Amino acid sequence: MGALRCIAMTIPKTITSRDNVVVKRFAALSRSAPARKRDGKCLLEGEHLAQSYVEHVGRLEILAIRDNGDAISPSQARLAAGANEVVRVAAPIFDGLSTLNSPSGVLAIAATPPTVELATSGCVLALDEVQDPGNVGTLIRSAAAAGVAQVWLSSGCAFAWSVKTLRAAQGAHFHLSVIEQVDLPGALQAFRGERWAMLPRSLRGVQTVSLYGATASPDTALVLSNEGHGLSEAIYGVLTRGLSIPMMRGIESLNVATAGAIAMFELLRQRSQQAQSA
Repeated sequence: MGALRCIAMTIPKTITSRDNVVVKRFAALSRSAPARKRDGKCLLEGEHLAQSYVEHVGRLEILAIRDNGDAISPSQARLAAGANEVVRVAAPIFDGLSTLNSPSGVLAIAATPPTVELATSGCVLALDEVQDPGNVGTLIRSAAAAGVAQVWLSSGCAFAWSVKTLRAAQGAHFHLSVIEQVDLPGALQAFRGERWAMLPRSLRGVQTVSLYGATASPDTALVLSNEGHGLSEAIYGVLTRGLSIPMMRGIESLNVATAGAIAMFELLRQRSQQAQSA
């Protein structure tokens, strides 16, 4: 209770003007992906996303709490302890900044985690022009749960740090490394392990086998492509093989996020089984 009272006392008077500099900053980042890219910032909405950032990356730059007329909650107090600046914002103004129909009560600005070097071993998920932010976020979430170390996004993918992508991933961005603007053919060529792609059948000289007939290696890069036009031509030449998911007759394909989750967890099962028998 003492810690909560101490943090609450550091929070300034509630912001009630839309002309406030902090409000304007949140508004710019909320409405503009180019602004987030230019500034290297991400907008986190909700306590779960903000707490995941604090636990796995570092301090929040600014934490905004919706002023409901009540004292801040213990969970908000914990977030405040992990922020460089904390503000309360009047409910009508906060709701105008929120991207949700039912505002969560917490918004935060944080630095986008720094880019790391591309892995040449381990477990990697590579996304080739997957353009829907919901699919990209869901794939990042599944990748984190399946033990993937890095997610590579080609230049044609949805912005990894958009509000929609972050929301779909539910904090998974901060459990692994997400790398954008990757030259996938070059990165895959440099990868020293298996280079597999989800394909419906053998194509362009790449032999495709059933996912359940493959044997996963500890060093595996899995490539998923845009559902509309399929895998980029340049990637076929650097693949080890293709993987397909057996389906009932008459069903041609699965949503990319669904197919990716099935594949990643099957490969995780195979790796775990091999580790147990080693």
